[in-house]
Amino acid sequence: MLGASYREMVRRDLPKVMSLSHDNMANIIFSSWGVELRDEDIMRFILRPTALNEVLEKDGEIIGYYSVDIRADNLLINSIQVQRDFQGQGLGTDMMKRIAELAYHNGMNSIDLWVQITNRPAIAFYRHRGYRAISRQGNNYLMRKVLDRGGEGVENPSLSAGSA
Repeated sequence: MLGASYREMVRRDLPKVMSLSHDNMANIIFSSWGVELRDEDIMRFILRPTALNEVLEKDGEIIGYYSVDIRADNLLINSIQVQRDFQGQGLGTDMMKRIAELAYHNGMNSIDLWVQITNRPAIAFYRHRGYRAISRQGNNYLMRKVLDRGGEGVENPSLSAGSA
């Protein structure tokens, strides 16, 4: 994985996380909602007591992060971001596998995420990984991936992905 590693996000990471989020999402948020992406919007999900946040580093530089919320029987992806220079190299896929393993090993049944309807590359990325749109709210789709808890037809992440 390009010599990158995960670690828990800490407060000193927030300026880079904010910058990365703005670089990747500001235009998408504006095209979907007609509003500017605000730091407060990003901080609201990162600082939730139920949030788990990890950064992905290479040579001491943050090149990506994800934030998830652990719920009763499912996990919600708040955000998953990879720095543009590193996109297309499998890092997003690796993060999605890491998130699926986290959900699976914590006994969760599914993983949910919201994606803006104008973010076609992200929608295609999620569909390719087994997520399906289950509802629409405004300019967002709610997408879900059901995890196999012993049944057939749905990926068991522990069988297809190793830990990073």
